[in-house]
Amino acid sequence: MTPEIQKLKEWIAESDNIVFFGGAGVSTESGLADFRSRDGIYSRKYDFPYPPEKMLSHSFFMSNPDEFYDFHRKVMINENVRPNRAH
Repeated sequence: MTPEIQKLKEWIAESDNIVFFGGAGVSTESGLADFRSRDGIYSRKYDFPYPPEKMLSHSFFMSNPDEFYDFHRKVMINENVRPNRAH
């Protein structure tokens, strides 16, 4: 084990709380789509009257909650996703 990994183990063992900041790549490995890649959610065409960027915004949610949740159910939920080693 490298000294860096050993030190990390010590920090984790001594900590009460740990925060992990991960990017989109952490979950794409599990099958979740990212937003901005070539095949991401923002690049795809959907049968909705607004672009995904708008439909996923807070202001859209506040003014159109039914449409927001419809998009979420049809696009964002993927029941085949499983945690990967980073999760």
